[in-house]
Amino acid sequence: MKSLAITLKLLRESRSMSMEELANRAGVSKGIIGEIERDKTKSTVKTLNKLAAALNLTKEEKNKLDESFLGREIKKDYIVEQMKDPVKMMVIPVFSSVAAGMGYIPDAEPVDFITIPETSGEAIGIKVQGDSMEPTFYSGDIVVLKKDIEVGLGEIGVFMNKASGESLVKRLKKKNGVFVLESDNHIFKDIEIKSDETCCCGKVINIVKKDLKKRVNPLVEKIESLDPKQQEILEMMINGLLEKK
Repeated sequence: MKSLAITLKLLRESRSMSMEELANRAGVSKGIIGEIERDKTKSTVKTLNKLAAALNLTKEEKNKLDESFLGREIKKDYIVEQMKDPVKMMVIPVFSSVAAGMGYIPDAEPVDFITIPETSGEAIGIKVQGDSMEPTFYSGDIVVLKKDIEVGLGEIGVFMNKASGESLVKRLKKKNGVFVLESDNHIFKDIEIKSDETCCCGKVINIVKKDLKKRVNPLVEKIESLDPKQQEILEMMINGLLEKK
């Protein structure tokens, strides 16, 4: 797999486009493009999407750019529930928490990219942690969040505590005249919504489940939760252990 620096340069040159021209079209500085192509910075998802739009990349080219940014192939072992054919697809970033995905954690980077049916507006993936919404979805599954969409009663949304940044994937209900966040796993208690403490980040429009064979291996689950740099370090350690055999 080519590095982000090489991939971006090849895509730019394939359009016979100078760095200055690409910068003007993308609305970014020429210096940022130069730093990316010299491998001085990894860039951000937002900048990468601007460059992809300015280059008018095909779906395959955009996937290559995303993969070079992430440092590994975009996973093909995800299935989307209720997917109908034929359907146009799009690639979205997956974040470890809604706080990261909504920009509340500065410079937060995605932990993965997945392909979902195309939708209007901005959508991101949030990796589920915990078992409060079982059996609707499980820890390690991904919920597709459509930002700034109103969540109706009985629907699932992503909510965040304004003070702590803690994210909650829950079902919105109204009980005894009070709005609450309900878990599908009923061993968990309802959480009363307090407008001054809780904000709605958007509506869950899809659930993306991981390959069942991978879910039964907890070690794989833990490895996949690491960021790319941590995975590289772990790979070096594993290779070192194998060489000592």
